[in-house]
Amino acid sequence: MANREQMVARQKALAEFGDLVLRSDDLDKVLQEACRIVGDTLDTDLAKILEIQPEKEELLVKAGVGWRPGIVGQMRLPLGERSSETFAIDLAEPVIMKDIHHEDRFDIPEFLKEHGVLALVNVPIFLPGKRPYGLLQVDSREPREFGPEDIAFLQTYTTILGPVIDRLHKSHSLEQALQTNQQLLQELQHRVKNQFAIVTSLLRMGMRQAQSENARRELAAVKERVETLRLLNEQLYIAGSVDRIAVRPFITELVENLVHLRPPQTGPVRLGFAIEEMEVSPDKAVSLGLILNEFVTNSLKHAFDGRGGAIEIRMERQEDGTMRLRVCDSGKGLPPEPREALPGSGTGMRLIEAFAQQIGAEPVWSAAEPGTALSLEFNSLT
Repeated sequence: MANREQMVARQKALAEFGDLVLRSDDLDKVLQEACRIVGDTLDTDLAKILEIQPEKEELLVKAGVGWRPGIVGQMRLPLGERSSETFAIDLAEPVIMKDIHHEDRFDIPEFLKEHGVLALVNVPIFLPGKRPYGLLQVDSREPREFGPEDIAFLQTYTTILGPVIDRLHKSHSLEQALQTNQQLLQELQHRVKNQFAIVTSLLRMGMRQAQSENARRELAAVKERVETLRLLNEQLYIAGSVDRIAVRPFITELVENLVHLRPPQTGPVRLGFAIEEMEVSPDKAVSLGLILNEFVTNSLKHAFDGRGGAIEIRMERQEDGTMRLRVCDSGKGLPPEPREALPGSGTGMRLIEAFAQQIGAEPVWSAAEPGTALSLEFNSLT
């Protein structure tokens, strides 16, 4: 092959390899194709990439072409004193053996002799920061000179290969870390669900064993608040987030669950939702959920007198950037003293006021047509 033809072939090989590394995130595929392209370009039957195994002070045949089964991915070479591979790494330069029959500097691995290798060149591969990764080794079944043009091509090739290996190693490590985190999150979610189930079971047991109706009512209210926290945790898990939760599905499912579990004496209840797409922090979602839990639970128990009715929830962003939540029912409306609207000596209303304060809002009670309405405005939900 003429020198000009060699140059064109090698430029084409470098371009092909560059295109490959831009398209693939599979390190094994990149290394295997790197060996194939080098073997084709230099017209040798054999090529391989050796990866340093630091914990065992040896080299693994990480990729290769032309080798019998059982070599690639399995064969290991010691990094010994008479190893040409060790010498190339320590020297940080290519090491050439033109004919192993006339070579007395290094020990030749038996599997190379079994494959009829007579000549080879070791070119070290370095990661960014001059960290040694291993070697690109090109083997020939005929004695071969491996001239300056061959070495220049191989050094250019390994200069490109080093940063590619480093990038794909880091990408793989990040992917493994992500998978590990996902597994841990799944395990944590499973444990949290179990803990919520245990707490709910204990509250149900307490309700059955309670001696008074007031005690049963208080335990039921606690159970409903625990259910709000469980739902929030579930929504965070579904979203795959720890710092944001979508408002609309959270509120919708919460209120629908409360209505589904309503006391039989409530009567049929219609729900209306007008909630803009927005996200909130988990802390503020907890406060919103508990506010709605208190309002809706009270409406279901005390507002409709067995006739049923409607509950509507609206949440929107106003022109000045503040957020507004309005929840109302079509029940019998507020009594003369609003704190009497919620049972338990105003406990529910005091809770709403406390939860509203946590998100920087002032609850405003008013009469609906008919029924009761609660409005809250927020400077920010994030």
